[in-house]
Amino acid sequence: MIWYYRFAGCIATIAVIFNLLITWGVLQNLGAALTLPGIAGIVLTIGMAVDANVLVFERIREEFALSGKIAQSIKTGYRKAFSAIVDSNITTIIAAIILIQFDAGPVKAFAITLIIGISSSMFTALFMTKHFFAHWARNPSNKSLKMLNLIQSTNFDFIKIGKVVTVISLVIILIG
Repeated sequence: MIWYYRFAGCIATIAVIFNLLITWGVLQNLGAALTLPGIAGIVLTIGMAVDANVLVFERIREEFALSGKIAQSIKTGYRKAFSAIVDSNITTIIAAIILIQFDAGPVKAFAITLIIGISSSMFTALFMTKHFFAHWARNPSNKSLKMLNLIQSTNFDFIKIGKVVTVISLVIILIG
């Protein structure tokens, strides 16, 4: 994230570290032992936290390209990414709650760690970084947020090749 998103990536990395610290603190307060399934839950949490930050940063990039105003781009980027992030995280939490009902051992440890991690991830990705960027954008010398842009053209018609890809996918599934 630091390499690709530069300054924003540094902020996102700090947010992910805070996410891990919050998760670790909650697990310590619960007296939970960190097992291999718990570590898997933390790894999934990190992946979802990175995904949330990427969604926000790409929205900020799109908004900045349209408006040219960094403060407005940050605010709009977070607003537009909010629903996608919350939807995916709530869905994951619901799946983890269902997993808790099936087992009392490793699956439950995975699910509990995942719920704690996803909850803290939503806080760090949506509120902590937004607060930091809002404060950063108040400085008049901050006029842009530099990020790499390796994929220049995203104008690809997925619908056009949908039928072909569906047939190929079904053939692969049947062979499997």
